[in-house]
Amino acid sequence: MFRAAPIRYDNNKETNITNKTVEGELLLKRSTAILAAAFAATSLLAACSSGGPESAGGSAAPDAGGLKGDITFLTHRTDLADTVLTDIAEEFMAKNPGVKITVESSKGDDVLKTQIAANELPDIMFVPSGLGMTRKDYPTYFVPIDDLGYTKENLWYYENGAGPDNHLYTLSIGLNYQGFVYSKAAFRAAGIEQAPKTMEEFLAAAEKLKAKGITPVASNFKDGWPLGNYADGAYSNDLTGSKNYQNTLISKDLFAKEPGSLLEGIQFLKTLADKGYLEKDLMSTNWDASKRDLAQGKIGMTYLGTWLPAQIEQNGGKPEDIGMFPVPGAKALVGSADYMYGVTKNSKSPEAAKAFLKFMWDNGYMPKKAGMIPPNKDYKADEPFLKELLSYNLPIVEWEAHVPEYQELINKAQIDAKKAAQEYVLAENPQEVIDKYNKKWAEARKALGK
Repeated sequence: MFRAAPIRYDNNKETNITNKTVEGELLLKRSTAILAAAFAATSLLAACSSGGPESAGGSAAPDAGGLKGDITFLTHRTDLADTVLTDIAEEFMAKNPGVKITVESSKGDDVLKTQIAANELPDIMFVPSGLGMTRKDYPTYFVPIDDLGYTKENLWYYENGAGPDNHLYTLSIGLNYQGFVYSKAAFRAAGIEQAPKTMEEFLAAAEKLKAKGITPVASNFKDGWPLGNYADGAYSNDLTGSKNYQNTLISKDLFAKEPGSLLEGIQFLKTLADKGYLEKDLMSTNWDASKRDLAQGKIGMTYLGTWLPAQIEQNGGKPEDIGMFPVPGAKALVGSADYMYGVTKNSKSPEAAKAFLKFMWDNGYMPKKAGMIPPNKDYKADEPFLKELLSYNLPIVEWEAHVPEYQELINKAQIDAKKAAQEYVLAENPQEVIDKYNKKWAEARKALGK
């Protein structure tokens, strides 16, 4: 579905290594990690189903008599390595005593790059977003998983998990939609009776929140990555209903003056800043604190994805007090799949690894536990915030990947739209910022003959 701001899970803190070395128990390693994303899957976008053991409401567990081997499972979800993932691994091992699972937290792309060079990849791993790995690389690093029962008929974004040979290699942890996640408690305190549907209603709600001493909108400006929805395509996709607005920029200005443009997105952000609707000190915002403040009703809303409510709950928020509505004026909900996972060719126990992968994904078992929207097509939303978002009955559009020509231009121009948004909001002369980046874009287009 659509490409959104990266998902952040960890607290950017070093974690310790603990282990259980008894056969059939879990060896757990937690390491430093500052990866953004959602759990189990590639940056390519796909959607997978949910599942788990029969006793947990998922599919039946694999035959306990036949599986054997040691499996290393590498995750970018450092926040779940010793909780949710540990529990799931232990459930699997209890049913398969011949299998030992090691859950490892990612140490970053540089470590993965070294492992790839040394041909020492773990048995199950996510597709790293920072190493340029694409679908054409799947057959090089992963084994086919066509035999696990996932098809185009039961899995969203099946194609994004498939290689150029049309075999399935990876599964996504879940789906993402973008919109304004908001605190119903904050809205009640400010006398706001319902979520805004128009830009006028949105700004009026922000003014009421401000008057009540509540930060209307959390931007997490200093971190930069949360600005992606405004500056890097999500706003434009939803406002235009496009599968990927950025793919249209090959033949025009990066910040074009047109409805739903990237320019309009950062102008929206600047309007919020100029009216005092963002944090008081934009250069001292704190991501972890913003989640706690949303949970406590100290912040009214923030423009991010459907992956966020679970993290607000983890910070003390009540599910019934977390809502979500589309960006005002949206013509569609453009959705994207999250990180992808697969069984690597380095695995010495591929059948056991595939069985564990299926155990995690069947019926959305692991994605659901990880706070994601399971990507299996028969999943029925039961999360209050998701029901609210879908109640707007906007068309659902599946995000399309960037075309190679767009990626070439971005690489040539060396432009980070999120940094451009920061410059634009803080600039005394915002037009100079737009002119600078449009010039760089035009020069890149000329150099590449676009």
